[in-house]
Amino acid sequence: MMDLKEKWTSGAVVLICRSLGLLLLFLLWLRSDGSEAGIILLVFLAVMSIARWRFNVPESAVLVDQVACFVAFIFWPPAVFLLALPLFEAFLARCLWCSIPVIIFVFVFPEAVTLSLITVFIQAGVTGAIIGGWREETKKYQREADRQRKDRYELENLKEELLAANVQGVRMAELSERNRIAQQLHDEVGHELTASVLALQAFEQLWKEGDPASEEMFAQAQQRINNSAFHLRETVHNMKPVKELGIDGLEEICRRFELCAVRLHVYGDTSTVPSHLWTVLYPCLKEGLTNIFRHAVNPTKVEVTLDISHTS
Repeated sequence: MMDLKEKWTSGAVVLICRSLGLLLLFLLWLRSDGSEAGIILLVFLAVMSIARWRFNVPESAVLVDQVACFVAFIFWPPAVFLLALPLFEAFLARCLWCSIPVIIFVFVFPEAVTLSLITVFIQAGVTGAIIGGWREETKKYQREADRQRKDRYELENLKEELLAANVQGVRMAELSERNRIAQQLHDEVGHELTASVLALQAFEQLWKEGDPASEEMFAQAQQRINNSAFHLRETVHNMKPVKELGIDGLEEICRRFELCAVRLHVYGDTSTVPSHLWTVLYPCLKEGLTNIFRHAVNPTKVEVTLDISHTS
C-alpha cells in the first residue's frame, strides 16, 4: 500500500481545494435566490476545473473564468465571490498578471467590495501561491531525480562498456603475448634445436668414419642444445609477470594504508576470479581507502569484504 505522504501530493491538494471551493460556492448559491446565472456559472467553473485537472490548459484561460464571473455578476451579484476560484488558479500558476482584472474590479465597483469578499480573495490568493510554490518545488525535485536517474543509467552503461573494453584488451594482450612467445620459440629455440639435430647427424656420420672432426661436431651440437635450453628458460621466465595478479595485491594495498588498521575478509575461491577483474578491484579498493583518508574523522578500523560467488 502507498504511504500517506506519497498520496498527499500537490496535485491532490489542488484537486481538494478546487472541489472545496466549488462546494462552498454552491452553498452560497443555495443561500441566495437560486439564480439561473449562478448555476450556469458554477457549472462552467466546474467544467474548467475538470479540464485543468485532466488536460494542460493554458494559464491565460483564467481570464476566461473571470470574464464569465463578470458577466454573471450583472445578473447575479453574489457571483463576485466566485472570482475567488480564478484568483486561486492565477496564483497557483504563478501568473500574477492574470489577477489584474480582479484588482480592476475592486476599484471600479467599490460598493460591491466587502470585508468578507476581501478575506475570501486574500485566502484564495495565499492558498494558491503556497500550493503553487509547493508544486514548483516538487517539479524541480522530480527533474533533479530524473537527471540523476539518467546519469546513473549512463554511468552503468559506461561502466559496462569499460569492463567490456578491459576484457577485450586483456584478450588482445593474451593473444599478442602468445604470438610473441610462439615467434620467439620459432626464431631462437627452434633454430637452435634444428641446428643441433643437424650437428648430431653430422657427428654420427663422422664418428662412424673415424674422422677426428667428429669431436668438434659433437661440441657444436652440445653447445646448440645448451643455447636452446637457455632460450627456453628465458622465454618461460618472461612469461611470468613481475607482479602476480590476485588476492596478494589487495592485501598489499591494505598493508600500505597507514591511517588506521585495515582488515580484509575474503569469502570464496579467489583462483576463479579472471585476471581482468583484478585490474578493476585494485583501483576500486584504492579509491575507497582514499575517500576514507580524505573524509573520515579519526577512523580506527576499516573492514574490507570480498565475496566471490558464482551465478548461473
